[in-house]
Amino acid sequence: MKRKFWVASAFMLLAATGLRAQNKLSVENVRSVYLRNNGTIMESNQIKGYFFLYQSDKIDRKTNEYTLQILDQNLNKVREIKFEDSKQLNLLEAAYNGNSLAFLFKNADTKALDMKVYSLEGKLKYTYSREYSKKTDDLMKRYETMHTDEGTNQNVHDLGEQGYASVLPVREGKQRTYEVDYYSSQTKKQWTYTPMDDEERYANAEFLGSTDSLILLEVFKKDRALSGKATAHLVGINFVTKKKVFDIDNENDNYTFVPTSVVPVRGKSEMMVMGSYFEKDDNILKDFSKGLAIYTIDSKGKVVSKTYNSWAEDFAKYLPLNSKGKIDNIGFVFIHKLIQAPNGKMYVVGEGYKRQANAGGIALTALSAMAGSTSNAGVTKIVVTDMVLMEFNEKNKVSNATIYEKTNNNAITSNMSDYGSQHALATYLKMIGSFDYEFTTGEVDNSNFSICYSDWVRSSDYKGQTFNAIRFNGTKFTTDKIELKSKASRMKVFPAKTGSVMIMEYFRKDKRLDFRLEKLG
Repeated sequence: MKRKFWVASAFMLLAATGLRAQNKLSVENVRSVYLRNNGTIMESNQIKGYFFLYQSDKIDRKTNEYTLQILDQNLNKVREIKFEDSKQLNLLEAAYNGNSLAFLFKNADTKALDMKVYSLEGKLKYTYSREYSKKTDDLMKRYETMHTDEGTNQNVHDLGEQGYASVLPVREGKQRTYEVDYYSSQTKKQWTYTPMDDEERYANAEFLGSTDSLILLEVFKKDRALSGKATAHLVGINFVTKKKVFDIDNENDNYTFVPTSVVPVRGKSEMMVMGSYFEKDDNILKDFSKGLAIYTIDSKGKVVSKTYNSWAEDFAKYLPLNSKGKIDNIGFVFIHKLIQAPNGKMYVVGEGYKRQANAGGIALTALSAMAGSTSNAGVTKIVVTDMVLMEFNEKNKVSNATIYEKTNNNAITSNMSDYGSQHALATYLKMIGSFDYEFTTGEVDNSNFSICYSDWVRSSDYKGQTFNAIRFNGTKFTTDKIELKSKASRMKVFPAKTGSVMIMEYFRKDKRLDFRLEKLG
């Protein structure tokens, strides 16, 4: 339920179709569908359409037929693309960049990773292939099991009209590092960036965002494989020159900064980076952060400004916090989205998560110990809690915060919850799609917007899934909720035109996909 594809260029094909608006659509003969193979087509935060990839037929025991369906914002069919390929074809991820669609497949028959780029007219523009070896195959298997239908894009990201980038983990012997692959959607061109620094032999990279020329990464580095301490870096790679432009590591700062979110500064060639900050000697994988910092950085990596907001002093004015940044009954806060408003304020969307005792895990662990075996259940569990909306003024200092309550939902019940650090657990929750935050839509300038999230209600009046929106009209916030009752095998909610959401339901027995638009409020 977390797959999103945000774009920044026009989708004129849909506007030119002139098709009549409708509120419902059914697609028959859908043999199998994965929620993560579907996405929204957006231009400057405005919904323009949707795409869906599913298995539509079985050709023979080795070959399947696949269909890519493109819809406009009113659920009218715009394009239908059919192709045949191996039964062993596994779609890892998909992305849209304004003028094309890209799909990263793993083909077990050819032992290759295939990136296929399609035009919006349904023509296959380019296919980029690379063999996968043991150093990537082991991690690809882990990737397939950890990335569920609910998971977000982790390895394939759009770079605007230029093309796409993938950030892949690489294993070679005892070394753990990464590589960045660039795929052009304008010409037949592909290249791979491999970190050459000795300190990056043990490194893990996460995609943070991009500009018109930079790929921005959060990179954790260790001096050896089993080291319990890591350093955090903000790395910028120029995808035009193929070179690393900057590597910001805070070595000469008073604090250690761990970047987690990036947003371009409107009207400037700068970016705003938000993340946690720690005492200089802290272990960022184990210790608690002091608060949230906001850095303004130019395109060459020069830090223009730094603003620190501490849990104990700044946030405690608006939230019931302790000095470790833990909110009463909510836990720690993971940052999902930065929203720059025309009035100079910035709104930050967060969600709580916390560790608590796992009664079932404690019982299983005790029984396993009595039997002389071990249990994979954790004696603690990680629970996803409430939404937190924070407001920052034009000087990037926190000026307000509001908690929006929702049901606590179990996210991790394995023994990973017993040992994972605050940051590692949040990254894992995001990767497997356990957070309830869905997406944010609104006007191009964010003069009004809606923050959407799911919930599971257990009350005397209603038991089941709900879809919720925190709506800002430029002056005040209101909330809306939709009750989602369905007999579908799977369901997913997508952003839609202003004031609505689009609901997709898959009925496995009937081999049918249903789509419908539903009003918020």
